[in-house]
This record gives sequence, structure tokens and C-alpha cells, in this order.
Amino acid sequence: MIRTEIAEGWRLFECPPADLPAHNTLPPIPAGVPGHAHLDLMEAGVIPDPFYRLHERDVAWVDDADWIYETQFDVDRLETRNTYLVFHGLDTVAEISLNGETIGATDNMHIAHEFLVGDRLRVGKGEDGTNTLRVTFRSARRIGRERMQAWNDSGNDSMPRHWDFWDVRAFVRKAQYMYGWDWGPVLLSCGIWKPVELVQVTTARLLDFRYDVDFGSSGEATVTVEAFVERAPDAVDTPLTLTVALTDDSAAPVTVDVPTGTGRIKASATVEIARAKRWQPNGLGAPHLYPVELTVSSTTVCDRLTGSIGLRTVELIREPDGEGGGESFKFRVNGDDVFIKGANWIPSYSFPSKEHIGDQIRMARDAGFNMLRIWGGGLYESAEFYRECDRNGIMVWQDFAYGCSYYPDTGEYAEAARREAVENVRRLRAHPSLVIWCGNNENHMMHHQDWGSLKPPRYLGHAIYHEILPSVIAEEDPGALYWPSSPFGGDNPNSEDAGDMHNWDVWHGRGDWIHYAENKSRFVSEFGFAASCGLAAWKTVLADTDRGARSTAVRWHDKTRKGYDTYLRYITTHFPVPETLEDLVYYSQLNQAEALKFGIEHYRRLKGRCWGTIFWQLNDCWPVQSWAIIDSLGEPKAAYYASKRFYAPLLLSLVRTGDVVEAHLINDRLTAVAGTLQLAVTAFDGTIIEEVSLLTGVGPNGNAAVGSISLALAATRERETFVHGTFTPSTEVDAVENVLLLAEPKDLETKPSPLAIEIIATGPGQVDLELSSAAFVPYVWLRSGDTSILKLSDNFFHLLPGRPHRVTVRGVDASTARCFVDGLVNTSLSAPTEIVIGELDGVQVV
Repeated sequence: MIRTEIAEGWRLFECPPADLPAHNTLPPIPAGVPGHAHLDLMEAGVIPDPFYRLHERDVAWVDDADWIYETQFDVDRLETRNTYLVFHGLDTVAEISLNGETIGATDNMHIAHEFLVGDRLRVGKGEDGTNTLRVTFRSARRIGRERMQAWNDSGNDSMPRHWDFWDVRAFVRKAQYMYGWDWGPVLLSCGIWKPVELVQVTTARLLDFRYDVDFGSSGEATVTVEAFVERAPDAVDTPLTLTVALTDDSAAPVTVDVPTGTGRIKASATVEIARAKRWQPNGLGAPHLYPVELTVSSTTVCDRLTGSIGLRTVELIREPDGEGGGESFKFRVNGDDVFIKGANWIPSYSFPSKEHIGDQIRMARDAGFNMLRIWGGGLYESAEFYRECDRNGIMVWQDFAYGCSYYPDTGEYAEAARREAVENVRRLRAHPSLVIWCGNNENHMMHHQDWGSLKPPRYLGHAIYHEILPSVIAEEDPGALYWPSSPFGGDNPNSEDAGDMHNWDVWHGRGDWIHYAENKSRFVSEFGFAASCGLAAWKTVLADTDRGARSTAVRWHDKTRKGYDTYLRYITTHFPVPETLEDLVYYSQLNQAEALKFGIEHYRRLKGRCWGTIFWQLNDCWPVQSWAIIDSLGEPKAAYYASKRFYAPLLLSLVRTGDVVEAHLINDRLTAVAGTLQLAVTAFDGTIIEEVSLLTGVGPNGNAAVGSISLALAATRERETFVHGTFTPSTEVDAVENVLLLAEPKDLETKPSPLAIEIIATGPGQVDLELSSAAFVPYVWLRSGDTSILKLSDNFFHLLPGRPHRVTVRGVDASTARCFVDGLVNTSLSAPTEIVIGELDGVQVV
């Protein structure tokens, strides 16, 4: 195998309409590959940044034009005519020519495209040897419109056009979010969004592989690896061998013969592991991976694939369980029932050629997540995304790329759906993190509830989710879990009593997050509350005149479709009225954090009936007010820090009912925990009004109500009191705590109290800040005065009277710590306080 990437010398041309004079067209500009047209046009100064202010609207013309990418390249040596031009990703409708000759056309962003070009390549250097490669992209919007019209003209089942649920995006296999969503801009763009390669296959190549595991009763495992090989046309009878090696020395390499023939040839090898280590989800053990190397050889090595495999079992348990009718919906991994603690993942950038995964998967791991759902309006993610999930024990719920729309599902559309599914299942099936495939996002619920008042003659898309996709899974990833839609279950696809549920009745309905307590879903896979992005993200998209909670640009960067006044009313139900941009960031993020805390603690208290929460959403694709808990620059919102507490493996939850506060323990560990529970009703000045202490505990993987405390003595002081609970296990498990305010945050009556900060050096590039106050300081927000993003272990926390709270800061050491602290801005819901900084000379080195 000889691989040569074609990444240099690309230029972008406008493809002028027939009625436009040549002198009115853009001159060619340099182009990035991988890349997108908008990025090249921005770099060349042709268009402004679409994210800045309202420029999203100013660049709309780009999506109506056709664009040409062109480059020239030399081939120094051609070992075989069995040479392919491979485009790993083209977005989306394109025609490809090589040396002036058309070699193919594409119309699916979600798959790779390859063309046999060995007989068309020029070999050598100079004018006679240079090859010209051109890719012409057609406007996805225009092509979708033409295809929709053709569908209707052909007498197919159809309905009136709807801007959201039956529109041009349904007719182009392109990431659906690029047409705009209730958190994302309308930026369709086009481009060569993944690498381009010239691949010479001299004898044979390895296409992909899959594996299956059988566990023995004594800790051993048998791993059966099936590799798929394609021979060159002149090597169909050449003797070939496949070698499978687990390179951590867990087992000896195994070599088998590869059958002769053409097309995809399967070769199977069995590897025995004496003491198998299982891949475990985050929180239940190590996500052990076995490095694997597959080699195809004749007299020499022809091709090699490397990767990792994980040994685990996953079941989806659906059975009647006596919980008010219906059936369970829970994941059982390696024989243990797992409460799912996760979030939905959207594409990390509006132009997906520029991946922005960053630290976000590791951040999810650190916050206690064990699953991410890749939502159906986005992408089949990059190999690096799944590798990071593999490494960090993050299970993946993978939607196929269909969302919130009816889709044509016959003829060429059915065939395209099958091809897309086959290619992506083959690409992703070896990742142990991928635990379930799902047919689509919300399409069954949309049809059941007649969204948009659409009444189709039949459910357009049904054949994809109930015939094509399950058959592909059965053929390509046998034994894998498949679920037709999210949500799905029972006669009502969005039932509380079966399957998974999307609880948008709160945000899109009643508006106040206290109503989460009325829902008893078996598994809630979407719900959430929106909040502003951070100040650093705002800085990239606002002019100085835009810095207000209600400016036109700030309102534009709210796509939630609630109406901006309604969005603000959701915030001011519990928090003060935002006037400044800083107010908007602070109050909206606190409201989001409290909403998710309230909802997820409620669902975790239902453990046994409810077995999972996947809230909307983890990340963002641009600076926006959305449901994300990590904004597009990677800055955590208040809800991210809250998730570290509400997704902890041992949770102490406090619930008020009238004049009593009940304490619940929820345990996701597989062993019981016993210890001491302490509850206290405390005034903001530290005075204990009422307290309770008792011995209690919770069983393995269970939950229990473990104690209560009366609020009678605080009846007239609720604006200046709180309930603090602490559970201290008698084993080595860390203590857990929680705080319950007795009045709305906007109504709290606090008094000034100096805030002391001690600086403690803990290692190279890291210090701890120990904060303390004699009085209660609610919702401490530490931020940089220059809006730079801080790497903090905690933020937006309650500082309790007389109880120091330690925050670790990465990227700062002892020599710069005092300067760093001097630049901090402290915001809280308390009255303004003086900050007292401890002397650096007294640094304690831990």
C-alpha cells in the first residue's frame, strides 16, 4: 500500500451563474483541504466572520452559489494501475474531474468516495506529468429544492412543504444541523471536509474488521477477529496470510490464510486470552483496551491496520418490572445494571472540517459521565472522537444521521440510506465505546404527534428505520443493540412507561424547572435548560456597543425559538433581572445549573424505575445561548461544575416537602455504603437552628430515603437560612454533601463578609486556592478580569460559613499565583464583600 495525501496547492473558485459577467466573479483564492468554503472566503477577506454580530445573514449568498476546488499534483512513481483517488469526505453534492475528464459524482457527506484512476494519472514532473484535480460543488439548497420538486412530480407520497419537518434538507445527505437548528446558525457551506488520498494497492489492502468475544467461566476469553481484505485484480490467487496480534502480550499472534477471490474477502482468526481484562464504563472500573495489529502479507507486508479492542458485554433490558405497568429500559454492562449519566453531543463546530473535540470528552469523564449520545441531526464522528471515548470509558449512543424530519425512503433514497449505514457501521463497529445504534432523532414522535400539523399519507422514513437499518446491523454488526428512534417505546413513542423519553414539556411547555418532579420516565434521553455562553465566547462575536443583556446581537445569538422575553422570564423566575452582559451570563448559567441539578437528582431518586439521564446538551458549535454546559470555546458553564456533583457515584439529595426536608442517598457503586448522615438548618451567619445526626446507609447500586429534618424553627427566616447535608461513609469512600436553599435565589438576604483566599502551591503548573468566609456566600463565580478562560476544579459554588472550600487552578504556579489572584473577579449573590489574599511567603507546599 502506498498512500499519498493531496493537501497542498488547492484553490477555490466561484462557479459564476450564466447571467453574471466574468469580471463580476471572484478571483481564485487559496483553499484549505480539509476545509469549507466559508473558512477560505473568511481567510481571504471576502466575507466577514459569520459568527460575528449578525453576519450569519450577510453571508447567506455563499450557500446559493456553486464552488470549485482545484489543485495540481505530481505522481513520481506509479507502482500499479490499481490506484484509487479516495475522498474521505465531500460536503456534499459534487462532480469530480481528473485532467479534464469526469471521473464521478457524489451526493453524500457521510461516506467516503473512491475512484479507480490508475489509467488516468500522468506520471512524472513538469507540464506533461502534472495532474489537475477539480471538484465542483453544487448548492445543496438548490439541489434539495430540485429533488423535492422531482419527488412530488413523480407522484410519490408527499405533503405540503414545511420549513422544518419536510423541506429541502430531507433530500440531501448532509449534516442536518447545517441548515440551522434551535442552537445553531444557518451555514450550509460546502467543501472537501476530510482528507484526499491517492492509494496504490499493489497486492491487497485491509478494508476493516470486526470482532466478537466469548467469556469463559474462569476469567478467560476467546476473541474472534474477522478481517475484510480486497485483493488487486492481478493478485486474486496470490497466497496471502492474515496475522492478528494483541500487542500488550496478552496472547500470542495468530496467523491464518486469506481465501482467494475478488471483492471483500473475509479471513477469521481466533485469539485466546487466559486472564481477560474487561472494558468498563467510567465509574465502574478501568476501560481496559487491548492494542491490536492486523497485518496482511504475501512475501512481504501488503497492508496493516492498528487500533484497540475492548472486551465487554452490553444488554438492553426491557421487561415488565411491576413499576406501575410498562417495562424497564436499562443498560446492563458486563452483567451489572448501569444508571446512565450522560449528555447529548452535537457537532463541535459549524464547519465540521475543523474538529473541536479538545478536552471535552475528558471533561465529561471527570464530571462522572458514562455516556454521550451522538444526536441524529449531526455527524458520524471522527475516529479520534471514538478513540477518546474508548480510552475514557464513555459509552456512545449512536444515532444514524436523521433528525426531526420526514425522509424519502424508496428507490435511490433507500439505496443511499443502505450504503451510508453499511459504510459507517463498518467504520465504527470495532469501538468498544459504541454500545447502541439508533435509527433517528424524534421522527417517530414527530409523526405520532403531527408536528407542524403535517398529515402525510404514510410515515416517510419508516422503511429506513424498520427495514434498512436493522438489516444492516444484523449483517454488519451482529449482536449489536439497535433502537428504532429516540424517543421510542410503546404505542406512544414518548411514553413515561416504556423505552426512552424526551422531556421537553418543561422547557417548551410549562417553563419552570420545578415541573421535572412530575415526570417519571424510565429513561430520559433529552431534556434541558438554556443559558448564555461565557464571556470569552461573547468577546469573539460582539462589538463594544453590543455588550448588554438585550442588545440586538446578543438576541441574535439566541436561537431557542422561545421569544427572548420568554427566555429571560425563565431566568427571572428564580434569579435577578439581568441588565448587563455579565448579569446575563451569571444568572442564566445559574438557572441552567439549578434546573439540571433539580431534574437529575429527581431522576436519580427514581432509580429502579428510571435508569438513565442524557440531558441536552454537552457542547456547542458556535458562540450562542443554548442548552450546552460547555460553550464553543470549551469554557465550562455553571452547570458543568454542578454536573460533577449531581453525577457523582454517591449522591446525597435533599428534597423539601412542606416543612420537612428529606435526605436521599443514591449509590451507583456495586457495594453497599454505610456511614453518618448530618443535616443542619443553618443561618447565613453560621448559627445552627436545627440539626440531626444518625447512622444510615444505602445498598449496592441502589437508592434510599435515609433521614429528614424539620424546618419549623426557620419558618420566618427562610430568606437567610439554608439546609446543609453531609454523609460521611465509614469506609474509604469520600464524604458527599449538598445544600438546599429555602428561598428563591433572587430573594436571599445576605450580609457583607470578607472573603479570604489562601494560595497553596501543589505542584508544577498548579496551585490551590482555599476560600473561606464567616458568612454564607451563595454562588461564588471566580473569573478573570480579562475574560480569559480559567482551568478550575470548581466554580459557581456555595461558600458555607466557617467551612473552607478548596479550588485547584491548572496553568498557574507559585511564581505567578499572586498576580493571578490579583486579576480575579469574584461575583456572588451575596452583598459586596472585601477579598483578603493570604501572603505568598506563607505558601504551604503539598
